[in-house]
Amino acid sequence: MSHWSFLKTDLNEKQDLFIDCRSQAQYQESTLKGAYYFPFVKKAFASDPDSSKKLLGPIEEILALAKKEEKSRILVFDEGMGMFASRLVFLLRAAGFQNAFLIGQRWPVDGAKEKGSKELDCGPASKIRKLEGVIDKAFLEKNLTRLQIFDTRTPEEYDGKLPRLTAPEPGSLCGRLPGAFLWDWRMLYDASGELVDKTFFNKKLRGFPFMPERTTVIYDYNGARSSLLAMMLKEVGYNDVNVYVGSWFEWRKSNLPKQAANIYGQASAGASAPRVGGIDRKS
Repeated sequence: MSHWSFLKTDLNEKQDLFIDCRSQAQYQESTLKGAYYFPFVKKAFASDPDSSKKLLGPIEEILALAKKEEKSRILVFDEGMGMFASRLVFLLRAAGFQNAFLIGQRWPVDGAKEKGSKELDCGPASKIRKLEGVIDKAFLEKNLTRLQIFDTRTPEEYDGKLPRLTAPEPGSLCGRLPGAFLWDWRMLYDASGELVDKTFFNKKLRGFPFMPERTTVIYDYNGARSSLLAMMLKEVGYNDVNVYVGSWFEWRKSNLPKQAANIYGQASAGASAPRVGGIDRKS
């Protein structure tokens, strides 16, 4: 265990609402007893008002479920502390529910199992409300040159060679937000698939020219891979950490500036030099 406070291994069926973020097929085959499945967590959302309502609807349903079933904690899991479970924990905390945690075990998680039968695909919220630490395209456009930005995709996506990690489509625009530094989200895990410990994380963090007191923005393709890094940064003292919910999914369709831009499937002149942190600085 890497001692991150957002990880929990002490499961309690009476006090915990379980949410399974694995695939639908895995959930239906076997899940923790009483666990729910919310497919929204795997979807991409833009940051316009309608998209925001679609994102908020399931979050409000989860919070209502916890209240109805008198659960004091919400514990979320996937195959192993991955992007979708992290995304949901981050969003629940952003909505004000701080007792949301990742289950700090790889599947199969300890505990009673059953076939999953509680699948909820909720409609949009009736109105928009602010989620703490979640920003939209308008905020980025206004403040772009004043932000320190992490890109948590893979080097291939960052360098403009792939538009997205899975199922890239020919003709899709590749690239990155101007001024972003790469922190490949896979580097947040060790060789055994556990989250790296805080000492190692802080050592890598010192390799970036960032300051804890400055506004930090994290993005990827759809806001999922960003959420884990956001929680880790908050825990080591970064004061103003934000996830851009639209991420490259939305930004690529805008007329806003881009770096390493390239059309997937077409020949390119070569990507611009990367800005990669996390390398140990020499004294």
